[in-house]
Amino acid sequence: MHLGDGLVCEALAKGLHANRWSTGQLIHLAIVLPDEAVQHFERPTDGGPDSWRATTFEGRASGFTFDEPVTAEWGVTLDTLTTKNERTTS
Repeated sequence: MHLGDGLVCEALAKGLHANRWSTGQLIHLAIVLPDEAVQHFERPTDGGPDSWRATTFEGRASGFTFDEPVTAEWGVTLDTLTTKNERTTS
C-alpha cells in the first residue's frame, strides 16, 4: 500500500466527519479525526478518482505536508464523500 492510500485508509477508519469545498481548480476534502487532527486531500475539479492526493495533516502540536498520490480504488471513496456538504469559495 502506498503512503497516500494508507493516509486515506486511516482517515476513513477513524474520521468523525468530512468537510468539502472547492477553490478555483481544486476540490478539497478535510477529514476530522477523534483527536481533532485533520487530514486533507485534494484533486483537480476536472479530475477523477485517480487524481486525489493526500496533502496536509494538521495536529494539535504538529503538522505534516504530504504530496502523495491516492490510487483510484481509494479515490472512489473520496469522490463519494465530496458529494456531501459542498461549499464553494473563491
